[in-house]
Amino acid sequence: MGDEAMLESNVRLLRTIDPDATLHVVSADPAFTSATYEVEGLPRLGFDNCASDEAREALLAKLSHMHWTSETPGAFARMADESDGLLISGGGNLRSTWPNCIYERVALCRRAVANGAPIIVLGQTLGPELNARHRELVSEIVRAAWWFGVREAQSFAFALELGALPGRLSYQIDDAAELWKEAADTEPAACLPFSAETPWIGITFHPFVDPTSDDPLLDQLADQLEQTSARTGCRLVFIPHARAAATMGAPWSDEDVGRALARRMRTTVLHLMPVLSARQVAQLTGQAQMIVSSRYHPIVFGLAQGVPCLGIWADLYTRTKLCGALQHFDRADDSCSLEGIRGQQLARKLAELWNNRAAAREKIHALGLHNDADEQRRRRQLVRLVMQREPVDTPQPDRLAGILATTVREPDALTAPFGSGEPTRAAPMTEALPRHATAGRAQPASLHFKEKVPKMLTDADWQSFSRDGFLHLGQVLDAQQVQALQLRADALALGQISNPAIQMQYDTGGDYEALPEAVSQFEQGTRLYRKIQGLETDDLFAALIDRPLFREICAHVYGAHAAVSIFRAMVMNKPAGQGTYLPWHQDGGTVWQLDRDPLTTIWVALDPATRDNGCMDAIRGSHRLGLLSLHGSTLTEEHVRQYCREDLSVPLEVPAGHAVLLHNWLIHRSGINPSSTPRRAFTMCCMDARTRGILTGDHFPVVFGEQSSEPDPFVRQLQQEHAAQTDKATQAEEYALSLRDQNTQLQMSIAEATKYAQSLEAQAATLQQRSLDLEDAREENRRLANAVAQMRGEMLALNRALDAAVQPSHAAQAAQAAQVEQAAQAAHALQDELNTLRVHAEQLATSMQAVYDSNSWRVTRPLRAVFGMRRNQR
Repeated sequence: MGDEAMLESNVRLLRTIDPDATLHVVSADPAFTSATYEVEGLPRLGFDNCASDEAREALLAKLSHMHWTSETPGAFARMADESDGLLISGGGNLRSTWPNCIYERVALCRRAVANGAPIIVLGQTLGPELNARHRELVSEIVRAAWWFGVREAQSFAFALELGALPGRLSYQIDDAAELWKEAADTEPAACLPFSAETPWIGITFHPFVDPTSDDPLLDQLADQLEQTSARTGCRLVFIPHARAAATMGAPWSDEDVGRALARRMRTTVLHLMPVLSARQVAQLTGQAQMIVSSRYHPIVFGLAQGVPCLGIWADLYTRTKLCGALQHFDRADDSCSLEGIRGQQLARKLAELWNNRAAAREKIHALGLHNDADEQRRRRQLVRLVMQREPVDTPQPDRLAGILATTVREPDALTAPFGSGEPTRAAPMTEALPRHATAGRAQPASLHFKEKVPKMLTDADWQSFSRDGFLHLGQVLDAQQVQALQLRADALALGQISNPAIQMQYDTGGDYEALPEAVSQFEQGTRLYRKIQGLETDDLFAALIDRPLFREICAHVYGAHAAVSIFRAMVMNKPAGQGTYLPWHQDGGTVWQLDRDPLTTIWVALDPATRDNGCMDAIRGSHRLGLLSLHGSTLTEEHVRQYCREDLSVPLEVPAGHAVLLHNWLIHRSGINPSSTPRRAFTMCCMDARTRGILTGDHFPVVFGEQSSEPDPFVRQLQQEHAAQTDKATQAEEYALSLRDQNTQLQMSIAEATKYAQSLEAQAATLQQRSLDLEDAREENRRLANAVAQMRGEMLALNRALDAAVQPSHAAQAAQAAQVEQAAQAAHALQDELNTLRVHAEQLATSMQAVYDSNSWRVTRPLRAVFGMRRNQR
């Protein structure tokens, strides 16, 4: 109910200031918010779904990345540029108990800062429990706000410790303190179960114990409330403020506590009211004779209507809130701890308050008039801020100095003891405050503050930078210092001084896109260099980097708590008579390969920079466009035509030794140098030291503060994934080597098979030759067979001739017999030769059949086919 009351009051406030404004509200229940307040309800940013700080950090980094191009939250889409604004409504959720709220508000503030939009924070309780990381984040919110309202003196002091500018801090009553005035005219009164003339005491308790248990504290509380009812003659009415919310760690409701107390009362009836609207509760509370509450807003509503109230606190947080609300009416002593209930303190305190109720009402009424006047001044300044869209000095109540002097804030809220009923330190608040928060206390009429260290840049300077994207810082180097840096840069380029950490680039005087790569040292020393980079490692330039003014700038941009690193520190040179034309561009984007964009560059002239020697030109206010492309760097021709008209260009002419602060998204360029002298300048790009290179995961050199060596959660995850990928790569490499070895063995096998095939081919050729020889032998055998047949025929013819011849002479017969014998011998010889050839042919046939039947013959069939083709070709 309390959050709804503050939201409703602030919605009405904004509509009073600017009736034409369109209001969008980030809500856990957008539909309910839209229907109830006639605004556009938007869903929350997603931190409620994060189960750990690591998950919240990852989501915050994603939302803070200015290249957000998909799944843009509705709140970001509505908060488009500097014409919009961000108002964080009052509450007590900037504490470590609710980290999701802290991260969500930081994400919204970063978006507003990126757009140059005003941030107004109203009615806050800071902490008091904040761990180190949450303290950093809340400090970021406090420092980013144009107006930061707090409800307690403790929160006022805490905001100063977190780096708030005193002129932007506002000590105020709760945002919903005047809601009862509006409810009287518009909201129907809640019906009580008795007549309106019957006096009654309003009671509200949160579930400080399990209401279903037998905790004796519930019995003691019910008993003392019964005593009070009997003593005063007042009815008891329980007014619940919150239902159960198990998902937010609240399994029981106020109604559960009310029912538990009602069951324990022996003679008194505890009337239980339902959960009402904020307006109905505000209106109903004003009708009570007293209010007893461990909730915050019953105290606020009651005091605003002159009703004496007693606050019951359970811990440091609730004590800070309840006593803070009572302190606005000088009634901080009207409080009691839960432990005090066990000692019957509640009954005594209520009796005392009842007996002095007339004086209490008179005092509450008197201070209420002062509070009303302070509230009117506060609202007038808020109107000026919203309508003029410029920071204004916040009005402080005259009594604030006195309140601060008597207020105690725990120095270590996370470990402060609870339950004693008394402050843990007796020293006044002045001991806990930084020096700038306690100065000027001798002047009671108003509260004046001095900065602990005088600032070199004023609020007006920062407003100018926010508007234009650049700021002339004035002279930071004298002539002697300028000359020393000029000589050092030239000595590095000429090779007279060696520094292995330096990289330098030659200036060709040609196209920007055709520039050569940077080298560690030129082969031959020259003054025709374009840049010398890595100068954070040079002692002279490191001394320049460490200027207090530059520290102050980085502290303002990245936070006084944040370490700062250097992306690059270098001398840029336009050599005499040449220089490279640098087209319109922005310094950011994925081309830089960083996990987040740097936001500031400090540029120091080492030579006069004029239009005549190619000084920088800038498009005023163009940083508020954001990066025009995800890639960043050089603008497209379309963007140049759209945003870089010549009439919008501003030359940044700077004398030697003077500096300029540049927003990295500022669109700028520089020309060539046709003059007879060089134009040199030192430039340093500063960034949050948590920034890492996305290719290596490494941080960059830290120049201000200290950066924890513990890697960010996402980096640890990347390292684990890298180790896993490395292991997979090693296994893949081993597998590839095994495949290579197998391939080598296969190649050897192929070579052996080839050699064996060649031997088989030779054998096949031999066998082929033998086959030809066999065919010749067969032909010869046929010839001899024919010859033998012919000879037999001749012999038969001869025998017939002999038989037919007349008896030949003895000599003729002898000759004839000799011839016959010779012919028979020749026939036998031929028969023997024919048998030998037949045996040889059978052996060849057997050998050929063995070859045909062998596996080698089948394996080498393709080779034989090739061989046959080659033979046919020949």
